[in-house]
Parts: sequence; structure tokens; C-alpha cells
Amino acid sequence: MAKKGLTKGEEYRLKALSYIDRVMSGERPAGKYERLAVERHLNDLKMAMEKGIYFDDAAARRYLSFCQLIKHFEGEWAGQEFVPEDWQCFILYSIFGWKTKDGVRRFRYAAVEVPRKNGKTTLAAIIALIGMIADGENGAQVYSAAVDKDQAGICWNAAGQMIARSKRLSKVCKVWKTSITYEETASFYKPLSKETKNKDGLNPHFAICDEMHAWPTDDIYNLITSGMGARKQPLIFIITTAGFNKESPYFKMRKVYIDILEGVKTDENTFAIIYCPDEGDDWHDRATWYKASPNLGVSVKESFMEIEYQNAINKGGTHEVSFKTKNLNMWVDAPDVWISDDLVVRCDHGTTDDMLDGQKCWGAIDLASHMDINALALYFPELEHPAMKFFFWIPEAKVKEKEDRVDYRTWVSEGWVKITPGNVIDINYFVRDVSEILLRYNMQSLAFDPAKAYHGVIQGLMAEGFDDILDEFNQSMRNMSEPTKELESLVASGKLDLMQNPVIRWMFRNVAIYRDANENIKIDKKRSSEKVDGCVAAAMAIGTNMSYEDNDISNVGVAYVSMK
Repeated sequence: MAKKGLTKGEEYRLKALSYIDRVMSGERPAGKYERLAVERHLNDLKMAMEKGIYFDDAAARRYLSFCQLIKHFEGEWAGQEFVPEDWQCFILYSIFGWKTKDGVRRFRYAAVEVPRKNGKTTLAAIIALIGMIADGENGAQVYSAAVDKDQAGICWNAAGQMIARSKRLSKVCKVWKTSITYEETASFYKPLSKETKNKDGLNPHFAICDEMHAWPTDDIYNLITSGMGARKQPLIFIITTAGFNKESPYFKMRKVYIDILEGVKTDENTFAIIYCPDEGDDWHDRATWYKASPNLGVSVKESFMEIEYQNAINKGGTHEVSFKTKNLNMWVDAPDVWISDDLVVRCDHGTTDDMLDGQKCWGAIDLASHMDINALALYFPELEHPAMKFFFWIPEAKVKEKEDRVDYRTWVSEGWVKITPGNVIDINYFVRDVSEILLRYNMQSLAFDPAKAYHGVIQGLMAEGFDDILDEFNQSMRNMSEPTKELESLVASGKLDLMQNPVIRWMFRNVAIYRDANENIKIDKKRSSEKVDGCVAAAMAIGTNMSYEDNDISNVGVAYVSMK
């Protein structure tokens, strides 16, 4: 219910003004770019006539009042009326209140960067529905654009759920399989991605660019902007969290937004606000969490943040990066070390070779190069402490080189690394050696990447009679992500026994991780500082075991084809 005597639009306007006061007074612990966005609004009010702009308070209230038509559709508030928080009121108030002297909306571009769980999807879906229903645009085309169709469908699906729960909206809108329509003005709302067919001829009125930090190119963005020319007051609304690819199109745009907020550049058509810690803030400090996350204590539970934080502290690596980027909205490069050496060293539970006898074993071979190190990982998951035994081979000439900055001679003398004669891996020697190892254990499967099955190694193993256990395992993101996460979990928790292998300890220190838009991960050989072949083989071995355990490879994402 609105406060007594106030319409919803007036109530939410007061919340926007209260937010401005809280930021400026310091009551709200705002970060630099949040504060600058508020200061920009106040400065523009003073300079409006000089700039040829004005603030239409009545219009801002009218758009804010649209929120009363929306109901939550998931979680603890499902079925309840959506009540925007004060910071959300400020964003809507600013975007829809500012106009040019010609009476059209000032902002054609808006960018909001805020951590996850802060209601990004809800806010974006409301703006999309405003564009389709409440903006007075005939034949409005509204799109949710994202890096793939699944992500593009998230905001669009939220809008459909909102319509289904609103008596007023459900009477005037229809939700179809791939579109939402508003027949009164012949308008529609659709998801859009690179997979969408027939993208030519777009004439967008509004476009939501969702999680743009993950877009590898700006092709879709450029397609949208180039199609807006026929619209009187179009709007592109970017909503995203931080990421880790500072070469992405969005990060370059972000630099421009910061220049606008800092007054270095002038752009009267772009609204921007970024919720993040300031340089030098301690990410361990709970006060920093409130600065980054405006909905902390509302949709973002303190208990949730504490759990995520403890995971980041205890497990490090991708967990720390994820906490900083997704929960604190910090742009973070991949950590220098994926899993700290202290955690790797803890993976020692005294497993001996004789304890592996008769145990079911899933293996993987990583054939890196015929002139480089090759790795075989054997995974024994049914021990009290799952164990991973490694074997490595290098050509004789490699022992004499110093380019890897490790002492292969010592590892060879201690039996951790095997050598094959000559300047390259001797295939016959290698196949015989691997065959002897496989015969020693209760092998269930041996995974290999067919793209790297060079010079007859796999053919040689088939000739030795191992065709019944050989399984193709492509090292794609789809295949590698879950096994890599499981490897990370096993090592970070100290459950795995690495059997005191110094070579794999060195390799763990070298790993760099690649992440995609959907938080899938894999070991990135190109960006890793040194050799990581054993870690790759370990993930593959875990992956093929996961596929057998599930009895349904689609559950794991492991796509292998039996060589039988």
C-alpha cells in the first residue's frame, strides 16, 4: 500500500530523493562511482537550462508508478507486490525523468553495474515492459540481448512471469513461446542473441543488454544501436556484474562511463552508475560489502555473503575470484595461483602403491607434444581418501634444457619422470611403457583428447589390446568445466591424495584458469606460466569417472565416444 495520501509514483519519488540525501550525507556508504552518479544528477539540476535539458518530475513519477503492477514470482516474496528499493527508484527516476528541451527523453543509453542477487533481472524486466507497454511507442520492438540464448531468455522469462501474476498486465499482454506481445500498440518483446535467426531489419525501441561483461564481441550491440535510428526516444539498458576479461567490449565502454562520471568526457545521452568498492578498500571488511551491494540485507542475505566469503577464504582460486567479481563487483584478473601451494601440500594421506591394487581406476592421458612433457593420471575414487597417481614422460633432450626452470634430472633420478630416447617422444617406447602401467591396475577407462592423439599413440594402445577402455574426451569447455571444478574442490578441501608427487605440485602452481560467461572453467594452457599437463589429465580422469558414476553422460557434460 502507498503511504497515506500518496500515490505510488509520489512514494517512490520520495524514496529516490531520500537515496540522494543518504548518499550525499554519508549515511549510505557509497563508492566513488555511485556518489558521482548522484552528484551528476544534482549538478545537472543546477545547470539544466545551460545544458538545454530539464527534469520532468511528473513523468518520472508516472514511470515509477508502473512498479505497482509488478509482483514477485520467486523466492520468499513470491506473489507480493514489487516495491523498489531507494537506489532502484533513483535509477528509474533519473532515466525517465530527464528530458531534452524538445521534450524527448535525454538518456538513450543507461548502464548499471551491480553485484548478483541485487535484483538486476527484476529491474531490467520492468524497464523492458515499460518500453513495450508504457512508453507510448507504436510498434515498439523490445529485446533482451545476451551472449547466448539461455542468458537472453532469463530477463525475458522474468517479464513473462510478471505478466502472468498481474491481473492488469495479463489482460493486455500475451506470452508466447518466443515473444511477448502488447496488441494495443502492436508491440513485442523478444530475446536476442547471436543464435537468433533473421536479425537483419531490427528496429529496437528498448533493448536490455544482459551481463554484458561476458560478451566476447560487440556485434549484437552494434546491430541494436544501428537499428535505433528511426525511434524518437530509444533506450539501451546495460545491466551487468563485473568480470575478469579486461579486453572485453564492455570493459572498454566502462572506462568511458567512468570518464563521464568523473567529468573527463561529456555525454548528455548516457546514464551510468557503478556499485563497487573503491581502490584500496579491504574486501574482507563487511563495510566494503555494503558499499558494493546496495541490496545487502534485503535480497542479498548477510548469511549468504558470509558463506560465499568463507568459501573464498578457505578454497581460494576461482572461489575468491567469483566472490570478488560476482558478490563485490570487483574486476579481477585470474589469480597468480589457482590453488595455493599450502592446499596442494595438504593432499597427502599416506596412500601407497600396494593400496591401489585391485582398486577401480579411471585414467586419462594428456598428449601435449611429441617434443614436450606427456602425462598420465590414474584416479582411484573408491579409497577412503581418493588418490591420484601420475606418470610423466619427456624426451631425453628435454632433460638438458633449462627453459622450464625445473630440475628434470632430479625428478628422473627419483622416478617421478620417465625419459624416452632421442629429441622427441619415442612413440613405441611410450606405448610399451603406458601399456605396462595399464596392465598393473584395474582400469575402467582411459580418456584421451582425439585432437591430440598424435603419431599413432592411441593406435598403438589399441594394438596392445586396450581398445575396450579407450574413451574419447574432447578438452572443450563443456567437457572440462565440471571435472575441473571437482578437481579444485577435492584439492582445496584436502580430500584428494596426490601421493607426494613433486611434479604435480609444481604444475598446480602454474595453472591459469579460463572462465566463460556462465562461470564454466577450464585450465588455460596458453595463459599458464609453465607446464600443466598433469592437472589437465587429472581433470579428464575425474571427468570420465563422473560420467560412469552418473550413468548418463549428459548430466556431467562429458562427451566421450567409446573406441570399441
